[in-house]
Amino acid sequence: MKNSLLQAMLFYPLKISSLLLNQFIFILFAVNLSGCASQEPTPIQIIEPIPVAVAQDENLKNEIARLEKVIAEKDELIKSQKIRQQSQAQALREVNKEATRTQVKLHRLATKPSTASAIAEIEVALEHLKSVKIPAADQILQIQAQHQVETASVFYAKDQYAQAMNHVAQAKHLIGLVTNSDGKKTSIENNSLLEIHPPIKLRAKTNVNLRKEPNTRAPILATLKKDTTLTANASLGSWIRVQIEGNRGWILSTALEIENNHSP
Repeated sequence: MKNSLLQAMLFYPLKISSLLLNQFIFILFAVNLSGCASQEPTPIQIIEPIPVAVAQDENLKNEIARLEKVIAEKDELIKSQKIRQQSQAQALREVNKEATRTQVKLHRLATKPSTASAIAEIEVALEHLKSVKIPAADQILQIQAQHQVETASVFYAKDQYAQAMNHVAQAKHLIGLVTNSDGKKTSIENNSLLEIHPPIKLRAKTNVNLRKEPNTRAPILATLKKDTTLTANASLGSWIRVQIEGNRGWILSTALEIENNHSP
């Protein structure tokens, strides 16, 4: 009985203390909740940008203006250099053209005497042929040579000596065919056709056959009467290619003569 009473006396004070502590904790918790409910939210602070100093802006503008001026000056300098280079290139081209003209002129002056001598040599040879009786085929070659040397003289008068010498060479070849029977034979064997420019008027000395090809076994296209006028446009050895009334064929040169040599 005494022990039970003692335990009760020890237990109740502890229990009372525990209840008091719990009540104190509850009150403290309630106070905290009320404080949190009444507390206003903290506003967010907005940081305004720091303005750039006006002096720095002005310095930047001045630097930009300076750089733009430098670029403009550089561009102008480049343009001037390009113009100068173009002028120099044009001057160089003019110098090259003048040098070329001078070289051509010197070449012409150097070839002028030799060209004149070659033309004179052909003219002497043609004068000699005029004093010699030659067949109609050779007379055609002579006329052709005369035409070539006349053309050479025209080019010589224009200071075109290369073209003049080309015609001189052709005239010399024609004269060689007249004076050199071996050369004429070679021409026939090589089937070398000689075009006649300009064509030459011929006349038939006798009745003559117009053949399809330049040989005696070729088909006869027509029989031409004596004094028939023909136009010669090519020759092959002793054969002359002629044109008459739309027909073209070959006739032996021994049956033909130059029209202006005919005596009515």
